[in-house]
Order: sequence, then C-alpha cells, then structure tokens
Amino acid sequence: MPARRGLYSYFITFNLTLQINENNELIIEVNTETATEEVSVLVVLHEASEDGSAMPDLSGQISAVNAAVQNLVKVGRDTTNSSKDAVLKQDMPPALVKVEAASNGLLEASVMLRDDPYSMPGRKTLIDGARGILGGTAQLLLVFDQAEVRKILRRCQGVLDYICVAEVIEVMGDLVTFVKNLTPGMTGMANMVSARAKELTFQVHRELLEKHLDSVKNTVPLLVSAIKITVTTISQGGQGLAEAKENRNYVIRKMSYDIREIMRVLQLTTYDEDDWAMVDLTVLKKAQDNITNQMARATEWLTDPNAAPGGIGESALHQILADAKKVADRVNEPYAGRIKQAVEDLTELTDKLADLRANGQGNTPEALQLSHAINAKLNALQKLVDDAVQDAVKNGTGKPASTLTGKMDQAQAWLANPSVNDKGVGKKAIEGLVAEGRRVAQNLSGPEKRELEQLCNNVDSLYKQLDALIRKGQGNSPEAQAIRQQLAMKLQQLQQKIEKALANQVVDSFMDPTGPLAQLDRAAKAPADAPNRQQTYESKAHIFLKHSKQMTDTAHAVTEAGSCPDKKIVGELNATANELMILVLTILASMEEAVPLFKGKIIYAHVPKDTQVPPAVKLLCPSVSLPA
Repeated sequence: MPARRGLYSYFITFNLTLQINENNELIIEVNTETATEEVSVLVVLHEASEDGSAMPDLSGQISAVNAAVQNLVKVGRDTTNSSKDAVLKQDMPPALVKVEAASNGLLEASVMLRDDPYSMPGRKTLIDGARGILGGTAQLLLVFDQAEVRKILRRCQGVLDYICVAEVIEVMGDLVTFVKNLTPGMTGMANMVSARAKELTFQVHRELLEKHLDSVKNTVPLLVSAIKITVTTISQGGQGLAEAKENRNYVIRKMSYDIREIMRVLQLTTYDEDDWAMVDLTVLKKAQDNITNQMARATEWLTDPNAAPGGIGESALHQILADAKKVADRVNEPYAGRIKQAVEDLTELTDKLADLRANGQGNTPEALQLSHAINAKLNALQKLVDDAVQDAVKNGTGKPASTLTGKMDQAQAWLANPSVNDKGVGKKAIEGLVAEGRRVAQNLSGPEKRELEQLCNNVDSLYKQLDALIRKGQGNSPEAQAIRQQLAMKLQQLQQKIEKALANQVVDSFMDPTGPLAQLDRAAKAPADAPNRQQTYESKAHIFLKHSKQMTDTAHAVTEAGSCPDKKIVGELNATANELMILVLTILASMEEAVPLFKGKIIYAHVPKDTQVPPAVKLLCPSVSLPA
C-alpha cells in the first residue's frame, strides 16, 4: 500500500497493534477514528498460561472493537455499492468478509473466556481474531486506496486524450472552445494530484508528482500560445506553417510526457532510495522478503477465474516480477539469466491471462490452463530467487560499487588478499577507477590533464602486471607483493587526483554561469545596422554554447566519478544537466529570429550525441533526432 499521511474523511481509519511487553503480556491496541469521534480500546491479556492467571472479562472491550468493525464494514459496503470501479467491487467484499469473520471470532473468544477464564482455546481464538482484523483491515484499506489512485488515473487519461485535439485546431473559435473545455479537466486533475502528493510519505514520490504537475501547469500557456501561432499562420497565408505545427506538437509531447510521468508515479508503491548505498546482499534480501510477502495475494488472484484484471492480486504478481528482476540484476550466473528469462515468460503469460479475464473468458479452458501454468512458474521463480540469494550470501555478488569510494574499497580489499575469490569484483573496480580517471581527464587541459592520464596509465600497467602474475600462480611472490603495494598507493593517488580535478572543474565551470548568456542577449538585441553584428553574435553564441556544454559535462562527470552515495541527488543532477542543454539549444533557436543568417551552424557543431531537442532546433539542425 502506498505510504499515506492520512486517509479519507468519510472512511474509517482502523489500526490494530500487537506487541509483547516485558511482562510477557500480549498488547492488542485498536484505534478507530471518524471525522466526529475517536475511540481507543486497549486489551491486555496474559499469553503465558503457565502462570495460572485467569483472563479478565473482556466483553466490554471486545464489544467496542466489534462495533468499530461493523461500522467499518458498513462504510466499506456502502462504498462498494456506490462505486463504479469494477476492481473495487470485486476486491472489497472478500476483505470485508475477512474483517467481519475476525470480529466474530473475538466475540466468540470473549464468551469462551467468560465461561472459562483459563480456556486456552479461548485465548488462541482471541489472538487469531485480533490478527485477522489487522490483516483484513490492511487489505481493505489497500483496496480502497488503489481505487482512489485509479480515479486520479482516469482523470489524467482524460486530459491526456483531450490535449491531442490541439493538433486539429485551425481557427480561433476552435481554440476558444478547446481552452474552455480543457480548463475544468486540467484544474480537476491538478487538484487531485496535488492532494494525493500531500498525503504521501515517500518524499521522492511527492517531489516527482509536484515537479511534473508544475511542469504541466507551466506548459498550458505555452500550448495555447503555440496553437494560436498555428491558427494565425494559417489565417495569414500559411507561410511557416510546418514550423508552427512542429512547435505546437513539441509542446503537446512535452505536456503528454509530464502527464504520463504523473500517472507512472501515482502507481508506485515502494521506493528503495537506499538501494545505491546499501550493499547488494541487503538489497537482495529485501527483494526476497517482498516476494515472499506478495505470494499469497498473487496466488489468490491466479486461482480465482472470476478475478478481474488490475486488482491487488495482479498488482502483487507484477511486484513479484519487479523484485525478481532486481535480484537478477545483482546475482551471479547462471541464476541471473534464468531469473530474467522466467520474469519475461511470466510477464507474457500474465498479460495474456489478464486480457482473457478482461474479455470475460476467465473460465475458459485456455485461461484456466494459463493460470495453472503461471502459478507453477511463479513458485519455481520464488525457489530460483531463494537459491540465487543463498548463492550470493555464500559466494558474493560479483558486482562493482556505484561510487568512486565504493570502487576504491573493493579494489583495496582485493589487493589485500588477491587469492580470495571475489567474483572479479576487485579487478572490475580497478578497471572502473581507471576508466573514470580517463573520462575526467578528457575535460582537463595542460599539466593537470597529462598528470591524470599518466597516473591512469601507471595504474593500468601495474594492474595488468599483477593480473599476469596471478594467472601464473605467482600472486604471493615477492614481485607480486611489491606491485600490490605500488598499486594500492597509486590507486589512492588516483582517487585524490579525480576528486581534486572534479572540484576544480566545478569551480571553473560555474564561476560565472550567467555571464555568457548576458553577452549573447546583448549581441542578439543589437540594432540591425550595428557594425559586425553577425560576427559578434556568432562569437557570443560560440562562447555561450561552449560554456553551457562545459557546465553540463561537469555535472555529468560529477555524477559518474563523484563519491555521492545518494541516488536521488545524482539523478536530479543528471536530469537538470539534460534540461539545461535543451534550454540552451532552445534559446539559440529562438534567437534565430533576431539573427536570421545564423542558420544553426554553431548549434550543430556543439550538439551532444543523442541529445533530444525541440523542433525549433530541429529546423536549424536536420540531423538532430527529436523525441518520439
């Protein structure tokens, strides 16, 4: 269930906590809360029967619990009856039955314990009932929460579908109608997404929703302006129509991308922000536990031929496949390949089964055979994952670290004892350090560049000498030991050189981030009859683009060779660098109006490989690829 700060004012929040205290007592705490009342019930019972203590009369407390459950069930049934969500209508009733049955078990236990305060069956029934309420309530709230998400998704999809209408608008009257119809849908979507973002406790999910929602809001006036330009161009004879339409379509694609990202984030239920910093074994065990916890729901969905696609059971199955893929990315062969193949097979079969059930064919022989096959393959996948994790615990994972510091630690550990089988981690770490050093050196110049390149060559040479000795069985010879000592020292020097070079590069690149832009702006706004206007503009454009590329290259270098363990920061830095380069190219393209003879030749000379740029730049640089 997605982490939420609160639930819905018309829906009861029902929490039950089980805990053993220092006196070996089982604490069962039940909290029910509505908009107008708050009830808190604490039931304490002795689980240790050997002390001979009699159970107190729990009738009053359990009656309060039962009343809360009945209220919860009533709200759940009312919600189910009034909802048009087919998945909720299917998933909610089993959860309600489970909660209600558990509550009846508590009532039965209270009667048994009232008649016999020493009754062990009564105690067991009481504990089972409490746990049943906990599990059933969690399932019930998850069903309701997912229904709320689907409601937001439908609104997003409606906006996504409607903005495509912009492509056929050719007169001003249609534009007015388009804006009038778009406004309420866009406002409703924004309000729903904003409210959802505030309820999430995963900060990264909240920030992603807010980021893409802000982008959508900022793009709306750009879309209206782009459509207006297209309409005006048509009314004035059509000169430049292709360019106007390209610009309009680009804005549509940009807005569509942000809405699709909102829809993607809305459906996320976990965020392993610490995966980067955690060692692989921790990530593997976490994924293994997630698979185990999701198996029951996935199996329940598979064995119910009337289960609709898109419910919590199918979601659990897809989550299992996602966690299995995470395991495959971190374990050794042959497990990695087998798990990836199993995930691919299961994904294909699951999609086919979901299609059959969506078309009302869940009880056909084909669907029943599919569900049976998926169930068997899913159990086999779980065993394969368990075996892979066990192998990783025993033999290691053979994966190099993501950060400079992590690679350094792995390299030094291997040099300290190269005879230990580390699955090649130490060697890969050294190779990675050398590669990152050479990558950083590409952005340097003068003595600093030569020193770093020479140090990389020295490390590479020593590493190859040591590796050759190890292959000959001479890894512990005096010569090998001397090389290991030299290599360890050189690696430390390399790390220091890389970090110092990056620090200097950051200072140089961001010393005056806006100066070249200001100079370009003045050159573009110069009077048409200003002396050497064209040459001055081209010179300033060269400087601006070169400086911008230097800043983005530095940002990417820091993410690749830096020591930051925070995946979120690294991701944001990379994304910001990419956005900056697109803005830079957009600025130059827009300034073409001021200096029409420029024709993008400087842009073409500096466009990074695989950069996705706006249509305005594409018009100047035909060889640059546009986003799909």
